[in-house]
Amino acid sequence: MSRLVVVACGAGINTSTIAEDLIRQRVEKEGLTDVQVMRVLMANIDSYTARSDLVMIVSMMKVYRTFNVPVFQGLAFLIGSTAEKKALLDKIIAELNKTSKQPVQSS
Repeated sequence: MSRLVVVACGAGINTSTIAEDLIRQRVEKEGLTDVQVMRVLMANIDSYTARSDLVMIVSMMKVYRTFNVPVFQGLAFLIGSTAEKKALLDKIIAELNKTSKQPVQSS
């Protein structure tokens, strides 16, 4: 069974696509073949929060509620420096490694 990372934004188009691509590239680089990255509308987030394979949410907008999975603020993917983007990706990979049966080395 794969693990799901959802990237949520208001429109589900531009901002979430950028983050989705960066996360997917890093997941592939790390060799995490059981991770699915998907962009969704924040308005539809409730249909994903009940899924047993959901392991985290990367939000491209302010979140005013809590979830049963970790939530990362993804704004660095849009306006952050290269170092800030890498730091956020490192945190996402570290969290994925916590849910993995076989952690991989982060690069």
